[in-house]
Amino acid sequence: MPSTGTNWHITDQYLLGRIGDAMGGYLTPSAISLVLPNSWFATIGWAAAWTALMLAYSPVADRLATKLFAAPPRLGAFRAIQQSKLKLVLGIIVAWVLGGFLEEVVFRGVVVRAVESALAPLLSRGIATGTAVVVAAIGAGIVHWYQGPRAMVIIVQLSVLFGVLFVASGYDLWAAILCHGLYDTIAFVRFASGKSRYAKVRESA
Repeated sequence: MPSTGTNWHITDQYLLGRIGDAMGGYLTPSAISLVLPNSWFATIGWAAAWTALMLAYSPVADRLATKLFAAPPRLGAFRAIQQSKLKLVLGIIVAWVLGGFLEEVVFRGVVVRAVESALAPLLSRGIATGTAVVVAAIGAGIVHWYQGPRAMVIIVQLSVLFGVLFVASGYDLWAAILCHGLYDTIAFVRFASGKSRYAKVRESA
């Protein structure tokens, strides 16, 4: 048994080292796929089609999360966009910068590529990539903890889809960025206009 523990310790050190290399020594625009796409037409096509798929899946994600957690998401931070069109526009801009761009760069560009690179020598390519997508999605869910557990479960599911888009499009980060921005824009407009399921749900104190 001690030898097994030692082997796991060595493996952990190896993985952390590989992730550190990917996130440190190789943290360049090309390494995280933050380069201009070969075809903007293909990139926009991927983003538009995937946005439609995610909108279709969203009710399923919500139902699965509701089965796990009874309390609705805590969306008080977003109530301001219901107050005026100006606040809605400003909210959408912030969503594009923080969600569409920053989250995709961090979770898909950095985390997916780093974890995939670290696991590649140990696992098959498909398993390494799938694990990386899930790890990044869990990370995205955790940073949205302030929205409550139900929202975190929904976000993890949607983030898996963002990760699948990133990989399926040939690691086209711009496709994921555009898709995330479009999805958030539609979600914000629906929330502000009262068409979202949670638009009128008030969190208990």
